[in-house]
Amino acid sequence: MRFSPLLLLLLSLLYGALLAEEEVFYHEDSSQQRVLHVRDPRSHIKVFLPSMPYNYVSRLVNEGLVRLAENDQGWEYALAIKSTKLSPLLYEFELRQGVRFQDGTAFNADSILHNFSYFLKQPFNYTNIHHSLKSIEKVSEYTIRLHLSQPYGMLYRDLARIYIYSEDYLNTFGWGGAETGANIKASGPYGLGPYILVEGMITGRKQTPKAVLKANPYYWESEYPSIETITFYTELETQEALELALFSDGGLDFMQIPFNKKIETMLSPYAKLVTMPSTHNFTIYFNLLKHTSPIARKEVRQALNCALNQQSLLDFTYKKEGRLNPAALAENGCPLDSTAVKRILNGLELNVATQDSLLFLWKGIEYQLSMYGVKFHYTITTSEKEIYDLTQKNHKNTQAWDLLIQNTQDWYGKHPWPIFIRYQENNPWSFVHHDALMEGYIEQFFSIDQEDPRFDILTQKIQDRAKEEAYMLFVPIPNAVFAMNKELVFEPLGIGMQPFWKAKITDQHWSIRGDKPYPLELQNPLLPKRLP
Repeated sequence: MRFSPLLLLLLSLLYGALLAEEEVFYHEDSSQQRVLHVRDPRSHIKVFLPSMPYNYVSRLVNEGLVRLAENDQGWEYALAIKSTKLSPLLYEFELRQGVRFQDGTAFNADSILHNFSYFLKQPFNYTNIHHSLKSIEKVSEYTIRLHLSQPYGMLYRDLARIYIYSEDYLNTFGWGGAETGANIKASGPYGLGPYILVEGMITGRKQTPKAVLKANPYYWESEYPSIETITFYTELETQEALELALFSDGGLDFMQIPFNKKIETMLSPYAKLVTMPSTHNFTIYFNLLKHTSPIARKEVRQALNCALNQQSLLDFTYKKEGRLNPAALAENGCPLDSTAVKRILNGLELNVATQDSLLFLWKGIEYQLSMYGVKFHYTITTSEKEIYDLTQKNHKNTQAWDLLIQNTQDWYGKHPWPIFIRYQENNPWSFVHHDALMEGYIEQFFSIDQEDPRFDILTQKIQDRAKEEAYMLFVPIPNAVFAMNKELVFEPLGIGMQPFWKAKITDQHWSIRGDKPYPLELQNPLLPKRLP
């Protein structure tokens, strides 16, 4: 059933009026008391994450020596159980024993050597690992050594993205690197992660509309996964996804929602609202290689940033779900006076490329800039792969767009590289060129460990340079806001990694109830959950 925008608006207004009169319409979430502690073969959740679905799926299907984590160091051991830095160019890893691939074959040091031999032939190129990793040495059946050609501070973060595949997979598909590094070219029992991809494929540049995952019976963390089946949708329209999540019993269990849909989520008989602070950034590119575009001029980029009222965007577009971006050109930090900003922007027409899930943000930006005489022309898609194509298609200045947005990018494991990747010259995700100062900063950045006191100083220099040159259209940093099925028990992390293998459901989840209706007493609105 599809609900008209007018009906959703009326429901929202009605619910707002009810909440204004009585807070008793909110109820406590009792799902934790009904949670299933043993995996049920019927258990099944449906997920829609429009940004980087290949990242989420690959981190469920695959495993590396380490994996990213929200702890102080930003990672934790996975296939390795211990590591020793023998010198700035030599690291030793002790491997986990008793691990099996999803097809039942054994994992050992030879598996690492086999995988890295393929990786070195076609590594991903969005960091500096392809210039820093020299060779792999087998010490024993469960010990290996990594040799570097130069000190590399991001080694462990990159190892979390170098997944280990079965011999059958490598013999058939090799190791696909390039700009995404996601290596899920076919379904099958090829990985070491908690789930097996049984239907679909997803690489970032290519994907099927859905991917189906089943629990891996050989997973080395024997208590996981807790749910048998996960279906990932990759190309739903935002309105369709909202209707499935909010008004359909069994339609959708988890999705990131626009900020202006919080009331509808709280009203939903089937969903609850979960919010959490984050270090996310909306990446709004300027096409710096389109020399015929006005935004090729630094003063135009600065004027656009100066014209945005960050507090207004935060209050009205974000519904106060976020915080101000320190990279934004605040009123007292704008290098242009108000007269110059109006003169530069008046009559400016720009082509915008966006996913439909982020159109609400553009409308807030457009409203503010329209007061300066700026007009937008939109190219809208539901598919992130189309945005990738526009971002990377030969990086030619003949591309039509002037401004392009990618969805929220988190500092995975509290590290800024997913943002700084936009400032590295010749990186496939960057449009910065001929900036020797920034290039020097990035080269230093690769060589310094995050624990080094120089790391924070250099991080600030990179941020200041990007702000000075107005390399992006900077908007407030959003919170993560999710609609989650009321019978799903799960604490999400920031965008980029969701440990769904730890998620649980209750005995009243749609996949367990079957044809039985969802109890009316559980359809009451729940108190929003705000995670620390």
